[in-house]
Amino acid sequence: MEIATNIDELQAQKLGFIQEKTQQNIDEIIRDALENYYEKVFKDSRNHLEKFNQLGFIGCIEAEPDLAENCEEILMKEMGE
Repeated sequence: MEIATNIDELQAQKLGFIQEKTQQNIDEIIRDALENYYEKVFKDSRNHLEKFNQLGFIGCIEAEPDLAENCEEILMKEMGE
C-alpha cells in the first residue's frame, strides 16, 4: 500500500533527526512508528477491559444471552411489562 501525507516543518525536522540517528529510510520509520502506535492502542484497549473486569463490571448482571443482539426487542418487552 502506498500512502502520501503532508507534514509541517517541525515534523520534517523530527523525521530527519530520526533518519540521522537510526540510519533508517522513511518507509522503515513509518512502519516502526505504526507498529509502536498499534501496540500502545492495543495495550490501552486491553487495559480498559481488564479494569472493567477488576471492578466487577463484566458479568455483573444477569440478562438474556442475546441481549446485545436483540436489545430493542427486549427493551420494548420490558417497558410493556
